[in-house]
Amino acid sequence: MIEPAIDKMSEMVGNKYKLTALVAKRAKQIQKRNIREDYDPKMKEITEAANEVMQGKLVVDED
Repeated sequence: MIEPAIDKMSEMVGNKYKLTALVAKRAKQIQKRNIREDYDPKMKEITEAANEVMQGKLVVDED
């Protein structure tokens, strides 16, 4: 099973397209700036970004 669950995250964000765009953008930011609070070399940037969505740290800007 994939954690965090994609269905739960897409409900939080609105749909899977918005989720994909949000997570991809954040993962690129993390990779570019290397801005991880709790650095874990085993965790990929995409996983870190998805975890931030599940924790409510990332929200979609409706503009």
